[in-house]
Amino acid sequence: MITEERSPAAPAEPTWKERLLLAGETLQAWAKTQTFWMVIGVLAAILFSFWSLMARLGPLWLDFDGYYAHGALIPIASGYLVWRKREKLAQLPVKGSWLGLAVMLPCLYVQSIASRTHMPFLESVLLLTVLASAVVVIAGWRWALALASPILFLALGLPILDRFIDTLTFNLQVISTTVAEKILGLAGQNPLRDDATVIYLDNFTMNIAEACSGLKTTIAVTSSVLFFMMISSLRWWGNAILAVIAIPLSVLINGLRVAMIGYVGNQMGTDAGMQFHDYSGYIALLVCFGILMQITRLLEPKQK
Repeated sequence: MITEERSPAAPAEPTWKERLLLAGETLQAWAKTQTFWMVIGVLAAILFSFWSLMARLGPLWLDFDGYYAHGALIPIASGYLVWRKREKLAQLPVKGSWLGLAVMLPCLYVQSIASRTHMPFLESVLLLTVLASAVVVIAGWRWALALASPILFLALGLPILDRFIDTLTFNLQVISTTVAEKILGLAGQNPLRDDATVIYLDNFTMNIAEACSGLKTTIAVTSSVLFFMMISSLRWWGNAILAVIAIPLSVLINGLRVAMIGYVGNQMGTDAGMQFHDYSGYIALLVCFGILMQITRLLEPKQK
């Protein structure tokens, strides 16, 4: 008699309830370790020391006309970058080094002084430095090196670029105005420009203010480009292409957005133009994000 050998059945995937129970058991076991209470203590010290900065982040991120409207997505993206490294991190030994305190404690002292004044750039740099040194204290230098990119990525959501914004804004206003003028001319809207940032149409006047300069779009697009570089498997030349097209793409899309505002206002009235202005920025960001995603997919090496 010939018997048929059956391969053993593959183990069933755990249900979400089983995964939650396993995560709860893991957390309970971790809560009994010294590392857990070190993490709690360090996080409490960071929250207490940098509360003045963190309290300003909410309004900064919710200001849709500001330059950091993308900021709320940065911690989520940074957390995703950490999650992608979870297997590598699980293989690293946890060997905390008290040498990290040599950096952390002076930074916390300086922050106690900076928090009494409005110094967003300094506070942002101090926060990133304290986070990196805290990882050294808790887990060691190898963990700090592995988490360097997610920590540095947080800078894109912090008011660390304020000193550069004033310098760049006016130049981008002029460029966006020029691009919009050319597009409106091609669309037959007869634009008239007698000022660097003002366009007159038959039924609508546009003053391309600082909020419409395109710098907000440029910062958000740059953040997206860096994120795509970190999560993709592009070769060096693919990353170079993304880096090169980031700013021209954001300037072009913002100029198109300004032109569309002018077209809607000229054809449908001032109220319609202003309403379109209020949400057109999100359309521009989605268009840029979609274009960058497609370019990244095209540049990724084909799997054999």
